Amino acid sequence: MADYLRLPATCRNLFRVIVETPRGSAAKLAYEPKTGVFEYSRPLPVGNTYPYDWGFVPSTLGDDGDPLDGLVIHQAAAAPGVVIKCDLLGALRVKQRDPDGTKVRNDRYIFCPHKEDAPDEPVVAADVPQDLRREIEQFFLSSVLGTGKKIKLKGWQNAAEAKLSLTKGMKSFKRKFAG
Repeated sequence: MADYLRLPATCRNLFRVIVETPRGSAAKLAYEPKTGVFEYSRPLPVGNTYPYDWGFVPSTLGDDGDPLDGLVIHQAAAAPGVVIKCDLLGALRVKQRDPDGTKVRNDRYIFCPHKEDAPDEPVVAADVPQDLRREIEQFFLSSVLGTGKKIKLKGWQNAAEAKLSLTKGMKSFKRKFAG
């Protein structure tokens, strides 16, 4: 059984994203490392579906104690457990308040499949266009309805800034799981 959490985060200067929830799903799925399966987590609010494949970057650790989140912008829908080698486009900076009052940074990293690995035309090329940014922001604001979580959007990072944050998450993972 694959240990998705410990798969190297990068390969040939590309980031790996493990799909948890495929594009079009009305339910959030989550990888459960103890059993090695993808489990039903919760339904999205009525009328919401994931606009693109949603998952995580392996061998990273965020402030919330989970791997860093990734949204893969592309035409297709993958399946839970699919590994996509991606180019990093940027990140939506998010401050999250959990139901217990804990505040953490929980950014959403935005990727697209590397063009050599995805022969169809990419949805985005080198950056996240303004219209798509607004749609992504609206999705994440509405996706937490009913969870008790509150999020505040803190703006966007370009690819270079987002890469520094991902590198920080990789270092946090190594510190926690060294050995």
